[in-house]
Amino acid sequence: MTPRSSTTGRSTATSKSRRSEMETRYAFELSGEHPTIPRSEACALLEVCSSGHGVVSDRERCLVVEARDLNLSGLGARMAMTHRVVEILAETEPTPDGVSIAANELDLPARTYKVRAKRLGKTPLGSDDVERMVGSVLWKRGYKADLKDPEIEIRAIVTEERVFLGQEVARADRAGFRARRPHMKPFFHPGTMLPKLSRALVNLSRVRKGERLLDPFTGTAGFLVEAGLMGIRGLGVDVQEDIVRGAKSNLVGLDGTLIVGDAMRLPLNDDSIDAVVSDAPYGRSALIQAGSRDELLEGSLAELRRVLIPKRRMIYVDDRPVGGSIEDSGFEVVEVHKERVHRGLTRQIFVCR
Repeated sequence: MTPRSSTTGRSTATSKSRRSEMETRYAFELSGEHPTIPRSEACALLEVCSSGHGVVSDRERCLVVEARDLNLSGLGARMAMTHRVVEILAETEPTPDGVSIAANELDLPARTYKVRAKRLGKTPLGSDDVERMVGSVLWKRGYKADLKDPEIEIRAIVTEERVFLGQEVARADRAGFRARRPHMKPFFHPGTMLPKLSRALVNLSRVRKGERLLDPFTGTAGFLVEAGLMGIRGLGVDVQEDIVRGAKSNLVGLDGTLIVGDAMRLPLNDDSIDAVVSDAPYGRSALIQAGSRDELLEGSLAELRRVLIPKRRMIYVDDRPVGGSIEDSGFEVVEVHKERVHRGLTRQIFVCR
């Protein structure tokens, strides 16, 4: 039986063929691990990986965009807090009739298929309902299901207001993040940021492959590990020689350089760094090495302002609301995110330029 299309009924779906030939519509399935960082990371990656984009809609854990020339392999290799990206082939209201009509509009090759749906938040339809509805329509059109080894996997993202049908084009390497948890690396120190958040913050800096990223308080080199895995040249500075020696074992095989130095006196030329990601030290170590945390903050910000190329991004993390000090040093704070670690620690994440 040859797969066929149906023209019965009034469609509420929006098919890909009706959109601009220059732009493709994508749905980003965002992680629920943080309320604001996943969306910001997705938008930052769109700036890096496409020649232009615009946000179409922003729903709970689902960001829909139109993008031109999106580098899908580069996007998938970098994503942290986006689970997957689906190229939208049809979309509709979350009703049985709407889903059926949208499934009829799918323009697919004559291959075996499997349908997988993800429900995001409170929705009128469950993921099982959508899988069953879409599968039923495709079967009636002559397509053959193969749940074990399909040639095509249709993805459905179900939100409160819309259902998006399409094909997955990028997926985050979630297993890789688990394998790089701090205690599983050669050199470990308590309080180290998890790799998924580290990757997201590197992405927020909008640094590109081959560019130079600086971490002036490198610690165990978590930011540089994630940067190196994305083809970014990392440079880390730390005042403690034993920390630098240990962190080098975490960077084996990656393009990263570590030096013993003072963040308030960086051995770098003016305007020589493409991006900065920094998690300022908390507690006694900062007091011992700098005299006071305020002195360390002021001195390091002045140096980062000096070495960072104008209009490029700096991500500055502290446990205090230091936005005023950052702007006093000459940066503009464009985003602020908060991440609660435990009762006594909430990270303040400042995206600056």
